[in-house]
Amino acid sequence: MRSILEKTINKYLPSLRIEVRPFKLRNLPSIYQSLYDFEELDIFEKKFLVIEVKDKSLGPKDFKKHSKIFNNIINYQQIWYLKELHFNKVQRMIENELNFVIADKQIHLPAIGTSIKPGNEKVMVKTQLSGLSINMIIREILKRDLSGKSKVEMAEIFKVSKMTSGRAIESLIANDLCEEEKIGVAKYVRFKERVELWRYLKENIKSPIKEFIFIDKIPKGLPYSGISALSKNSMLAEDKIEVYASEKKAFKKKFTNTKAVFEDFAKSKIELWNREAILVEDSCINIIDIYLVNKENKDERVQIELEELLERSNLYIGSQND
Repeated sequence: MRSILEKTINKYLPSLRIEVRPFKLRNLPSIYQSLYDFEELDIFEKKFLVIEVKDKSLGPKDFKKHSKIFNNIINYQQIWYLKELHFNKVQRMIENELNFVIADKQIHLPAIGTSIKPGNEKVMVKTQLSGLSINMIIREILKRDLSGKSKVEMAEIFKVSKMTSGRAIESLIANDLCEEEKIGVAKYVRFKERVELWRYLKENIKSPIKEFIFIDKIPKGLPYSGISALSKNSMLAEDKIEVYASEKKAFKKKFTNTKAVFEDFAKSKIELWNREAILVEDSCINIIDIYLVNKENKDERVQIELEELLERSNLYIGSQND
């Protein structure tokens, strides 16, 4: 299984450089052991459970039911691996938003924003960007200081490992946002033009907010976000409750004894992000993140101030280029 699965994924998604590892689900009822084999792989620092289907009679309805059982044992994203699958079942797999790979024929991974149809090998593969990849785009747009640097240098800038930096860059390359230039034995990253990066970000990158909570104190060391950050950079009036941002895991680690309260009793609102807030200035998140966390706000005043804030840095919400 390993060689065929790796061959299929690496054929269509060479930038992922996946490695499949044997995996055993503990406390799995014996009936499922005869139907499936299991392995584990990492994609963009997330662990996936690969489920090889051994019984050809099984279909999407079975997979959807059995996936809940596997998920109760281990909470990994799941990828169904099949040697063959009838076209009608393929369509139902797609409709049910299941991640699946058909040996040497097809990859459908909505979890990372990728789908490649049979016989269409020349399709440009688009992969979901990690939080670090997004932060790299934001920094290059605002500071323009990443092009020409190596993976090691970028790892030092973002305080991550060389491997983590490399994975973030690989997904940017897969989305045609940068390329690597080899000079001697070293490789250096060259980003696309600022206007192209900004256009991509506006069209494809969503708010980093995973959820938010209200707490009964003012958190120390967190940057302003949401309406609070926008108001401190514009003429917009501040909301009654100040808003702050934190990467979700970092918040839970730093504020271990903090409990959520009802909004009526809150002193602050905390946005819990799926990535780190970078380029904090004057205790506020950067202007691009101000845009991302506020862009769905329907208040006309908010949209006017957002547009004016971005224009001061030659970034435009409409079709105008810098």
